[in-house]
Amino acid sequence: MKYSLSNYNLLPVIELSLSTNSFSLFHHILFTKFLMIKFITRLIVFLLLLYPCLTFAVDIKSIQTMRVNETIKVDGELSENSWNLVSEATGFVQQSPNTGKPSRFPTSVKILYDDTGIYIGAMMYDASPDSILKELGTRDAGTNNADLFAVGFDTYLDKQNAFYFMVSASGVQTDSRISPDNEDVNWNAPWYSKAKIIRNGWIVEMKIPYSSLRFADKNTQTWGINFMRTVRRCREESYWNEVQPSVQGFVNQFGELHGINNIKPPLRLMFFPYVSTYLVHDGYTGKTEPVLRGGADVKYGVNESFTLDMTLVPDFGQVQSDNIVYNLTPYEVRFDEYRQFFTEGTELFNKQDLFYSRRVGG
Repeated sequence: MKYSLSNYNLLPVIELSLSTNSFSLFHHILFTKFLMIKFITRLIVFLLLLYPCLTFAVDIKSIQTMRVNETIKVDGELSENSWNLVSEATGFVQQSPNTGKPSRFPTSVKILYDDTGIYIGAMMYDASPDSILKELGTRDAGTNNADLFAVGFDTYLDKQNAFYFMVSASGVQTDSRISPDNEDVNWNAPWYSKAKIIRNGWIVEMKIPYSSLRFADKNTQTWGINFMRTVRRCREESYWNEVQPSVQGFVNQFGELHGINNIKPPLRLMFFPYVSTYLVHDGYTGKTEPVLRGGADVKYGVNESFTLDMTLVPDFGQVQSDNIVYNLTPYEVRFDEYRQFFTEGTELFNKQDLFYSRRVGG
């Protein structure tokens, strides 16, 4: 008996085979495209995360300082001969209003040091010295309506923490401590400054004692450093080492300070005594009697990283009072803290508002 292919219905099998192969090929193409899209997406995310690092990959400026043996008088004149022997920092770059452009106002900064502290001499040139804004203000007034000069020290070169000192053209001081989370403007340290307006601009002379800084106990020091100048009437803010708004962080954009050798961290011990008098009126007896009170605050540097704060018989009667608030809600009113003991070095306790210091001694 003879058989032929016509006796068997092979067409459905062939169609099924072709259909299965087509589906497998189509699935493979889709899967390949999915992997490509996933890879490209991850690459874009990686480049976006890497972008700040790439934009920061610019030349970091450095300045050399020099030890002095003569006495530097902080008088805003820079008359000592040592100021003529040390290198200067120039070439400030705008952060605003024209980011990345050279500052329209030349600035020259020099640094000296001795066994007691760091000296900064800054000459801010200005063709219109009568237009320099110099509004007065209280200490830590910050960016008031005045021209400003500031210096920041990253003493451990960790690119995260810094001590910041600022002086206005009227001589108002502002100091703060910068950390990765915030800027603590309640931090106060003893330091000296003098501002003077002259015919071609204005001068700032500063001395930062080592007791106001923290640094490692080693023979050769390399610190991060940056200088800032604000010309208030033009709303221009410029930095010596460029600070790019597109780069996350501030201290990581500092330059470097070289040439500090053989300095020792001093004993960090500060004692703040106080005496206060009050007139106490007794509403029942009608008598008014004077009351004398006294106490002290003590700060002691245990080591490079820790400071012990102590207060004995605290008196918060001289602290700024709260404004009157009428609270008609079921929630408590959170008042600002003005007591110095509870405002300095409290970054750890202020996270997520876990600690509300106004409940202490209220």
